[in-house]
Amino acid sequence: MAMAKDCEQCGTPFVPTGPARYCGDDCRTEVQAVQLTASTYALTLEQTRAVRAVEACMICRSTISGFESGIFAVDHCHDTGVVRGALCQSCNFLLGNARDDVDVLFSAIKYLVKDHSTEPWNQGRSRQDETAQRQETRLTARLERAERTLSASESRVRELEAILAEVSADTALAARRRARDAEALDDFLKEMVTPAPPDSPRIPASTVRAAWSTWSSGATCPVQSLHDALHKLGGTLRRTNTGRYWEGIALRD
Repeated sequence: MAMAKDCEQCGTPFVPTGPARYCGDDCRTEVQAVQLTASTYALTLEQTRAVRAVEACMICRSTISGFESGIFAVDHCHDTGVVRGALCQSCNFLLGNARDDVDVLFSAIKYLVKDHSTEPWNQGRSRQDETAQRQETRLTARLERAERTLSASESRVRELEAILAEVSADTALAARRRARDAEALDDFLKEMVTPAPPDSPRIPASTVRAAWSTWSSGATCPVQSLHDALHKLGGTLRRTNTGRYWEGIALRD
């Protein structure tokens, strides 16, 4: 049975399946990266691990390297080959773009601290004022559009309210007409239920209602229209000492 051994990179005990020196691919990859860096910059493995262990950029002090690996770049002098430290991606590019020229970097510092307000392109209205003016113009236009939309919506609401009031009035009028017609029909039926001789042929209520539906629409006097309808169907209005009744129409319910 194989004996456990300590990983040469992280020190974690593991049982090798062969002549392995590391516990896994991560440690093997890390060792290969350290060896490559050491070979590139002529450092010992201890020196390489020390510079790779830096946790903040030595220029901007950022703790984010900007590299996918998360490790800061090893910075060195291109003339002497001396390793200067570890930098984040931005600062490493900064020195590279400046070609490590101190005069260029000092000139950049002077440029940054200089008061540029006296430059001819900064005379007159400032950029900030122009930006504020443009923003105000855009906001004013948006407000005007919103007000127009609101006005149109309010106008539409008024139109709908007027239509609703008109519909409500028509509905109320129709309801009053139905009530009036129902009352007229009830009055007419009262004439028919007046006691009549036992042998008198009666007119069924369903016949009366059918005649009502046919003759009352648009009539100025629905009751008179029903009288006319029943007369045309052959009915006869009889009178007795107790009142009036209709007879002579033999129709089924």
